[in-house]
Amino acid sequence: MNIDTIKIKPIKLDEWLPDRCLNGLKPFDPNFHISESGCPSLNYFQKNSRETLEQLYKLTINNFGGCGFVAWDNDKIIAYHNFFPLEIAKKIKFYGYGFDSIHPERTLIHNCLTIVKGDYLRLGISSRLVKESINWAKTNDWKRFEIHLVLPDCEKGWQSDQKSCLSFWERFGFKIFREYDADKETEQYYGVTKRYSIYLPLDN
Repeated sequence: MNIDTIKIKPIKLDEWLPDRCLNGLKPFDPNFHISESGCPSLNYFQKNSRETLEQLYKLTINNFGGCGFVAWDNDKIIAYHNFFPLEIAKKIKFYGYGFDSIHPERTLIHNCLTIVKGDYLRLGISSRLVKESINWAKTNDWKRFEIHLVLPDCEKGWQSDQKSCLSFWERFGFKIFREYDADKETEQYYGVTKRYSIYLPLDN
């Protein structure tokens, strides 16, 4: 595996649209998989279908210019990071959809950061994606980037496809703006008692 072949590209309507978590051990070849309707958290207007998933990406890209980045190794996918404007996030009600956002204007909400396992871990690919997303947001005059339902550092949290452990995001300057008690399911599965909403100001 040659890290120089890995390219970070914007999510495009005429290429693969993120429609699943990448929890396998090998790069994902979209040419050999049936298109899906996205993870259940992308409950766009209460309809979980391929058609509504495509509508979501089309609406976001056409109206706002972008919604994330994909890491490609030649013609195969190894990771992606996607996000949505707050006003769309609240309609979708996906994972951590900005339920406690306090700055409604020009705010982006993180949806998912996922990477295939195996040889692609610990190469900085996830960090490259996040940096690309932050740079894009700043260039396009977004004011704030938020991530919700963030976990304290814990073993299962690091293994999660959501990449939601606090110290990962703190590397990029994200800070806590709300701390709240974890629900019972989270406490039992992850062994944590708190969750966080975090933000990164983009207009500094």
